[in-house]
Amino acid sequence: MKHDSTTTTGWDKYSCSTGRRLQLTKAAKRVALAAALTLFFPIITHAQSSITGTIKDKATGDPLAGVHVSVGQQVATTNLQGFYVLKNIKPGNHVATASLVGYKTVQQPVKVAGETLTLNFFLEEDIISLNEVTVSATRTESRIADIPGRIEMITPEKISLASYQSVDELLTLIPGVHTSRSFGLFSYRSSVSMRGVSSKEQGRTLVLLDGIPMNKADGGSVNWNLISTREIERIEVVKGPGSALYGGNAMGGIINVVTRKPTRSLEGSVTGSYGTYNTKGVSAKLAGMLNNGFYWAADGLFRNSDGYITQSMADRLTNPYIVKSTFEEKVLHLRTGYDNGQKLQADIDFTLFDDVRTTGEKVFQPQGNTREYDTYQLRANVKGVAGAIVWNISAFFLNEDYKRVSEWMKDDYTWYDVLSVRRDYGLLSSANYRAGRHTFTGGVDLRMGSVDASDVYYTSTDRVDNNGKMNFYGFYLQDVVAFFDSTVYVTAGLRYDYARFFDGQFQILSPSAETAFMNQYQFSQNGSESWGAVSPRISAQLKPNGNYRIYASYSRGFRPSVLDDLCRSGRVKGGFKVANPNLKPEYLDNFEVGGDYKPFGRLRLAASAYYSTGKDFLYYVSTGDSIDMGFGPRPIMIPSNISDVEIYGLEAEFSAAPWHFITLSGGYAYTLSKITGYKPIAANDFDLTGKYLTDVPKHSFNAGAFLRSRIVNAGLTANYTGRVYINDQNAYDDIVLSNQLPAAFTLDLKISREFFGHLNIALNIQNLLDKKIYESSMSVGPGRFMMLEVRANL
Repeated sequence: MKHDSTTTTGWDKYSCSTGRRLQLTKAAKRVALAAALTLFFPIITHAQSSITGTIKDKATGDPLAGVHVSVGQQVATTNLQGFYVLKNIKPGNHVATASLVGYKTVQQPVKVAGETLTLNFFLEEDIISLNEVTVSATRTESRIADIPGRIEMITPEKISLASYQSVDELLTLIPGVHTSRSFGLFSYRSSVSMRGVSSKEQGRTLVLLDGIPMNKADGGSVNWNLISTREIERIEVVKGPGSALYGGNAMGGIINVVTRKPTRSLEGSVTGSYGTYNTKGVSAKLAGMLNNGFYWAADGLFRNSDGYITQSMADRLTNPYIVKSTFEEKVLHLRTGYDNGQKLQADIDFTLFDDVRTTGEKVFQPQGNTREYDTYQLRANVKGVAGAIVWNISAFFLNEDYKRVSEWMKDDYTWYDVLSVRRDYGLLSSANYRAGRHTFTGGVDLRMGSVDASDVYYTSTDRVDNNGKMNFYGFYLQDVVAFFDSTVYVTAGLRYDYARFFDGQFQILSPSAETAFMNQYQFSQNGSESWGAVSPRISAQLKPNGNYRIYASYSRGFRPSVLDDLCRSGRVKGGFKVANPNLKPEYLDNFEVGGDYKPFGRLRLAASAYYSTGKDFLYYVSTGDSIDMGFGPRPIMIPSNISDVEIYGLEAEFSAAPWHFITLSGGYAYTLSKITGYKPIAANDFDLTGKYLTDVPKHSFNAGAFLRSRIVNAGLTANYTGRVYINDQNAYDDIVLSNQLPAAFTLDLKISREFFGHLNIALNIQNLLDKKIYESSMSVGPGRFMMLEVRANL
């Protein structure tokens, strides 16, 4: 679609057609001013030009998705058809650059003279992933090769070829990253961890969606089911503490899921799927980009399943009320925005999520025990350039209405519902300024979180309430200095975070014998508790050429206390937990060295070694007392900052392309996480000194082979997770009959083929060998899971 940058606007045409200058009244001037402001963005785009085109594989001719195309400060990304648009290019001589992981970067001169140009690229394969652009590691666009640290990228190619059903499952492609989702699609929650911190706590790894945090203040958890698998452009993973830029939750690392924007005037698809356990789904997408830079998108999903029995055989024999665990979910995404390249970008995204997941036990209630995470989320982001400053402001609001139905039959029947409203919202900002060899990044982050929860009993008169709020304020500054023609990079950063916990309470209304044991733990906070955290980072890198680099770094990360531990007392696995409003954050100091080496064109090797020391780690520790909750005496525990830990780790990986149509990758990770200091708070408390952290495998590896051809596309991935300790004492467990869960090895396969340019058929097979995956209660995963997908594209 061509347009002439010299074409007059509608107002100019009107003026010219009348042949005289308009004489407006004051009221008419106000109307004209409002109209001009309304049309401001479309008008400024007409003053400049556009570059469009497609990018394909030089050997196969196949379109390449996820290619970064840049002209000056303006950047675009190709869609699944290899198409891109760069808008509002100033007239003159420029250099266009196209880069993609696994391909040689291509630069081409281009002369812009006031009209839309077509510029196509053909890329030749070359495994140099360090040329990829990331935003999460520095909060501004930077090449991985320029960042002293270990940054991983899951590219559009791997996303399109790998077998997965949820976003977090993709992260098993990265060595040292562990996903806890034993039940696959039937899991009501999942957690992802790295660098030796326990996968019990998602709050120790920060998760971002387009740079906006997804961890909730109530428990630090992330609803991975909320993130659409259909809109992912790439996933960036920053290993090691990132609190110097992002504050809390970035103790183990950062995961940033980047979604794609529309690039064509009209695009869309309809997908139907059917799989194991009568799992079926349908999704639809419609999106487009207008000539003036505005874009829009709508995406919806409905999916459900008849499910399977997750409980162990021992539970099935003793509990007559066990039934299949099922799920049903509905998701709606709406998005609109404006993209004027680097000059100005604005984006608003709304998500509505509605699900019901049964947990496999039913007595009298229609669906038995269930969990629901009904959520609506609103995110807004504005980015622009003011002189030499690149600035970014983001705002977000997340509301989760959590409902849990709990019923059981022991000596008598008990039924209660957990109703919890969790809200997280905030304002994030960053500014980037380049002066000579220095690149400064700084900003202010404001975040708020709250919980308003009740346990409402229907078999008694009880109602148990817990409430609390937390505010976070963060200030940060970072400087990246390049020396010797960018052969050496040095990064230094510092951040200060201040947090305040207030309006906390735990209260029982109309108590009966059902909740009498909780009476003594009621509290209502009159004042507030606060703490501060300082997070430094310093790193250096030597990169004499494009074939290798080495780096060394020190960084500190922290995990803030969560509202669930600060203000809620209640049942937990193995006993009763008492709220502790005086908790402080956990800290982790990390020392790391690493490097990358490319001995020849299609092979890349990388390795990292790290040593971390953690202080004030939070554990549930015994108070020395016990309580009878209707099942006999159970220990009373309280969350406390009482432990120091030590973590050693080594990671190694490779990527290669022995032929132009095949890409191979693999990695190994060794991790040793040990408690080095423990301060019991009760005389009879077990001393955990010398014990290992739970849910951290000592050995793990992954491998993948990805095939691209005109006949068929395929991806085969393998993942091994070693044995993990089940409990903090590393003690023998009567259910598992060991002190560790067994190791797990899985193979996943995806085969796909495109027909007629508009129809794509894919077969996903997860856990190809049908291996049994267990949780600590010996609940079992779904085994081999197959899904057939048929997608029709516009």
